[in-house]
Amino acid sequence: MKVSKVFIYISLLTFGMGLFTFLDLKDTEIPYDDAYSAFMIEASYSDIMHITAKDVHPPFYYWGLKTFSLLFGSSTFVLRLFSLLGIFLTLLLGCFPIRRFFGDKVAVFFIVLIILFPVTQYLATDIRMYSWTMFFVLACALSAFDIFVSGKMSSWLLFFCTGICAAYLHNYGLLSVFGIYICLFIISILKKRKVRYLILCGILFSLAYLPWFFQLISQFSDVAGDYWINPLTINDLFLHIYYFYSPKDIWLPFTDFTKMQMMVWLIIIMCIQLVLTLKAIVASIEEKDKMKHLIILSFLAFLFPVFMGGLISFIYVPILVTRYMTCSFGLFVLSLAFVLAKVNKYPMYKKLSYVFLALMFITGGVRVYSGVKHYNQVEVAYNQIREFSRTDNRQIFVVNDFSYHVIPRLQLIMPDGEYCVLDQGKYNNFEPFVFDKTDSVKFSRYILVHQERGAIQEEFRTYQTELLKHNLITDSLHILDIYLYKVESK
Repeated sequence: MKVSKVFIYISLLTFGMGLFTFLDLKDTEIPYDDAYSAFMIEASYSDIMHITAKDVHPPFYYWGLKTFSLLFGSSTFVLRLFSLLGIFLTLLLGCFPIRRFFGDKVAVFFIVLIILFPVTQYLATDIRMYSWTMFFVLACALSAFDIFVSGKMSSWLLFFCTGICAAYLHNYGLLSVFGIYICLFIISILKKRKVRYLILCGILFSLAYLPWFFQLISQFSDVAGDYWINPLTINDLFLHIYYFYSPKDIWLPFTDFTKMQMMVWLIIIMCIQLVLTLKAIVASIEEKDKMKHLIILSFLAFLFPVFMGGLISFIYVPILVTRYMTCSFGLFVLSLAFVLAKVNKYPMYKKLSYVFLALMFITGGVRVYSGVKHYNQVEVAYNQIREFSRTDNRQIFVVNDFSYHVIPRLQLIMPDGEYCVLDQGKYNNFEPFVFDKTDSVKFSRYILVHQERGAIQEEFRTYQTELLKHNLITDSLHILDIYLYKVESK
């Protein structure tokens, strides 16, 4: 690469990593999933596999996060940096294999889009496996392309290893890799290539995944009748369409703009993207170049796990959640990078592509602004919780088992407190969390904790009525989704 091109790549990497590191520093919010990951790595490697076998995710991410924490510490900032490392490696895919295979234009557009898309801020800050799954899925797809072009043995090895890593990171990583195998098989047949190595690789992949496959079948059986994911609705369909572009976390209220304003803005952006995509495909057909195949295949590979998840959700049990789409998000961005690179030589569409990027920059900027604003509000709320809970004696927190989800978050906010779950037999297993469990409260003074969730309000009100027969509530605090009650014996 020329010096000027190297400067462009370094500048983009520096900007992107600087932005996401800043967000990792600002994000002190601890949702339940982040707390789950933070507590999971306190278990041994073997216990992690045992615990997550009862959950819905494979163990590879937790093993990696545990190893990372042993090297660099276990603060929430460090744990978020592990997610950011997955983003960094994805950007490096743009700098090296994508640039080598498809040229500088595609590579630069890919890197810019990864940085600009608002959803990347979620991938970089949440203590979950999605950024790493995205990296390995994209690396697997690029290895598949290299196999088709060169057939090198090293590419086969990368194809197998990255596919296994993606599958052991997330179930949608498995679906994504399955889609990549299907695409490579179909293209090889159409081009009259030999597929014996692909079949052999598929057999080896199946054998390597077989230990976890039985766990996956067991999980499907366990959740068939009762699972936290709700059935898909028309509203979910729209949510899945605009999720990548959303200038706010989907669960946050609209504060600086309305839902209608957001929808109009995002419809404009997506319509421009659609126009650019149609132009790129039509131009590729007219010029008889391979770009149309790259655009369509990348998008189909991205769409395959989403389609399969939706199909399973309709015919068996709901398993599709918007954030699961991020497992193949890199392929979506690569497809769009092909589009922008193709239309770049047509003056009118080149200008339109810059308008699209400018709008994406604004949308990403709004996400940064609203995110930082929210993080600041959360930190103020956490300080209020700490101040409310401060006592001269030990801090004792009690929670009903039906509301135990809030306690791990408080344990990370106030690690010096004592936490006890009133176990009424509703939940027998709290892993990976470690609680003191009791069947009755024997403290004369404590803080009762409750979470604001509609499904458990009736149970809590019933318990609260019984509690007030023998106790007094001297003070209370409702902040975020957490209720705190200071309780004393009468």
